[in-house]
Amino acid sequence: MAKLALVTAALLAAQTQIQIQTHQAAIQAEAEAEAVAAAALSGELGAPLIDARRSLVALESSRVDLPAPPLRELLMAQATPEVLQGFDTVLLTQINALFGSENLPTANGATVEPGLYVTASPQELQLFDQKLLDLQDGVVPPGPASRECKSGCKAVLWAGFRRVWLTTLEEAQLLAVEVPSRVVFGLEASVPGKTLVELAYAAAETRPGVPPNFSLLVNGGNAGLRARPFYLLPPGGVRVAPGDSALGLRVTLGAGESFEISAAHPRFTPKITGTGWKDLAAELAKVKKRYPNKGAIIIDVGEGTVGDVVMVMVAAQKHFAEAVLTDGVPVKWG
Repeated sequence: MAKLALVTAALLAAQTQIQIQTHQAAIQAEAEAEAVAAAALSGELGAPLIDARRSLVALESSRVDLPAPPLRELLMAQATPEVLQGFDTVLLTQINALFGSENLPTANGATVEPGLYVTASPQELQLFDQKLLDLQDGVVPPGPASRECKSGCKAVLWAGFRRVWLTTLEEAQLLAVEVPSRVVFGLEASVPGKTLVELAYAAAETRPGVPPNFSLLVNGGNAGLRARPFYLLPPGGVRVAPGDSALGLRVTLGAGESFEISAAHPRFTPKITGTGWKDLAAELAKVKKRYPNKGAIIIDVGEGTVGDVVMVMVAAQKHFAEAVLTDGVPVKWG
């Protein structure tokens, strides 16, 4: 409990340490982000390691409270005699210790905002700095589903997330602060996309009160650690009436960068198939011309990885800024 109290305090400290960037720095960051997106689509960009030391300050002048061991030891081992400032650098240290930030998906994104953080390599899942369970090639091992979980998430995920949320709620009440309203996922790019969806459903269904917002962490190169917001389809799917004018545009991922574009609207025919993110971006641009007032896209993770999911976000971002994730959950028409 003391550890979570310190983590909660670190979240607050991170929120108070955000500094306003100068106009010149903002312009440069935007240009770098556009360059990252363009290079990612072209396949010319590797995955450079984000240097955590850029965000460090001298230990003697710092007032940051570090999380309890073992995360505190990891921070000191990497930063001595300096200390990390900001929530993003706490995340970065955790990720580098688990699988290396160079193995995050490479893309542009928004500023990282504090929240409950989940990290996963193909071998291990962690909530905050605590191991929850071992993964099998990035997949949650078979096990019974929780009776409380409408999405069918496994009992071990329900119990783990519920415990963390309730403990965080208790600590937040003691500290007179709010329970985090965001869950941040730092997943190695090769982890299956279905694992991200399963974890997000478990996090959403176990939080007391309203479901949280979601962000997926990406490696922004020189821009540092960045975040990609996303949403989930409701468990069981959605039914839309013809009068709602919903399109239900969906990109379903296959193996090897293959994709299929479909929609719930019966007039969207035929389905579009292709391979490669440049091809996907071109096809989505054509769809946008046919449906100029639509701005959301459903990403059905299918056989794709977390890295593939991010590449769909990048390919769609110019025309469809809102990404809704699912693993086969339908949108029904009529």
